[in-house]
Amino acid sequence: MPLPKFKFLDERIAIHESLPVGVMLAMAGGFLDAYTYLFHGQVFASMQSGNVILLGLNLAQGNFDHIIGYLFPIFIFLLGIFFTDVLKFRFEHKRFVWQNVAVAIEAVGIFCVGIFSDSGHNLLINSSLSFFAAIQFATYRRLAGLPYATTMTTGNLRSIADYTYHHFFKKDPTASFKIKYTATIIFSFCLGAILSTLSAHLFAGKAIWLVSLLLFGVLGLTVYHQK
Repeated sequence: MPLPKFKFLDERIAIHESLPVGVMLAMAGGFLDAYTYLFHGQVFASMQSGNVILLGLNLAQGNFDHIIGYLFPIFIFLLGIFFTDVLKFRFEHKRFVWQNVAVAIEAVGIFCVGIFSDSGHNLLINSSLSFFAAIQFATYRRLAGLPYATTMTTGNLRSIADYTYHHFFKKDPTASFKIKYTATIIFSFCLGAILSTLSAHLFAGKAIWLVSLLLFGVLGLTVYHQK
């Protein structure tokens, strides 16, 4: 295959690894974390490293009544990863594409969370969103063949540093393409956080439905291109 170029929709790339899908998923990931942190008790939906740090801070400060608010989403996130592995095992060789099943579950589930988002307990909202964020994290792991994440950016930032090194010191002809793709995902994640902050002030808890809209967009795009 010729050297890859930066292209928004490259027909040579499997649709669930394409840039449009990655952009929408990254926006959803940034949206979820900003949403739960700002409006549901300063807990992250997907960035469990942040929850572990906040758990440690509250333990050190003696805020033991806050511990369950971090522990439970962490546990539910692990459960979501396990659920996704089971889903992949059950549907991997079926007529349905397992990634489509996973994103459909996430989209519908987050829509349901939005129904109760203004009245539900923070623990319930955060744990539910952690479960669905885990599904996304475990399902979409590659962008045009490159490892990446749509629910956090630390690994993506590390990848950009690695690709930059290979561009300047190893003269890797594919490094530029890799940098542009990964940087687009990081920008999209940040854009999702901005959108979350602005829309939640306008629509309150129902703003989470914008994430469902993004995910249904992912599902529609992938189904259309898989026909």
